[in-house]
Amino acid sequence: MRVAVFALALIAVLSSIPAARAQAPNLELMDIVLKSVPDGPVAIVNKQAISAQEFKDLYMGEVLRWAQLNPGTPVDDQTRLGIALNGLRMLIEREVLYQEAVARKLTIPQAELEAKWQEELDALKKAAAQGGNEELTEKDLLEKAGATREEALAELRKALLVETVRESIMKDKGVTVSDQEVSQWYEQNRNLTRRPDMMHLKQIFVQAGENIKEDKRAEARKKAQDAYDRIRAGQSFEGVAKAVSEGRYKDEGGDWGLLPVSEFPPFIVEAANKLKPGDVSTVIESEWGFHILKLIEVVAGEETSLEKAAPEIRRMLTMKKGSEAIHEFTSKVTANPEALQVFLDLEKQIEARPDLQQKLSTGGPAPEAKPGTPAPEARASAPSGRKRKD
Repeated sequence: MRVAVFALALIAVLSSIPAARAQAPNLELMDIVLKSVPDGPVAIVNKQAISAQEFKDLYMGEVLRWAQLNPGTPVDDQTRLGIALNGLRMLIEREVLYQEAVARKLTIPQAELEAKWQEELDALKKAAAQGGNEELTEKDLLEKAGATREEALAELRKALLVETVRESIMKDKGVTVSDQEVSQWYEQNRNLTRRPDMMHLKQIFVQAGENIKEDKRAEARKKAQDAYDRIRAGQSFEGVAKAVSEGRYKDEGGDWGLLPVSEFPPFIVEAANKLKPGDVSTVIESEWGFHILKLIEVVAGEETSLEKAAPEIRRMLTMKKGSEAIHEFTSKVTANPEALQVFLDLEKQIEARPDLQQKLSTGGPAPEAKPGTPAPEARASAPSGRKRKD
């Protein structure tokens, strides 16, 4: 089921703690989307308001998630607009479905609600631990989210009701995926299901960028060489990494984990290809500084069989068909200007940016998503409904 907006917002809070400490600028003055958010609601659906704060929480959480899924790639304005429009559509659709759940007099038993709440809590605690945060209690999580337990349960109850009516609509529409459809998608997209070549490396990194003075670069080179000599003398790579490395995984002994080879810079791949598992490289110099690598393992890529890929392909195709069915159902409301009013005015930002207008007007059709990957960003077109001009 879709995660409640409360949970998405909380994950964003937990994940962004280290970055927030170093971030001085007011994002609302810089972000092309945030500076378009009105003081009042972003939309009204059948006289029910979707608050600006609800939109901001969802938007910032999704921007952060995109950044985590695309490390090293700036979140440009076109991407932000796509995330914003997808988020706005999601909130409008969610409100339409919730109103339908109320109209159908659907309920969520208290025991089911409490069980799901515990499941959400466990997932959030795990996310906090993976983000390097201390072990958090339910009270800690609620305080970080700025919500009471009653508010969190109410939000979760709403999410469960929305999911219940969503499943009911999909059933009514006869949404199913046949074995033949799964097989056909697999045959047409084998390249997307292939597991890439993977590499597990550990790194000791000493920073020395291009503009650093030569004496400072010499100091960095010596620091890296001393670290290499300590390893050669018998000290553990992990221990030296924790003491010396300036890389992001210093506290994990420089462990990058198992990653696709394509995610590593070419000079790292070239150096690692000369190592056997367990080997440690000499000091490698790059434009960023000095590196020492330890190769843990190389896992050759392979084509995923239809049997292994089928569950994920079926899930993806079901979601795609389900989204189409839900869109058809909710369009009865969203196409009615008397039922939907939208106040998030992104058009002003687009009109002020000819470069964005060009990108958005010439963009081709969105590519089909690979199983297990986020959906591609949306085109920048506002949801239907009457839009305020002031």
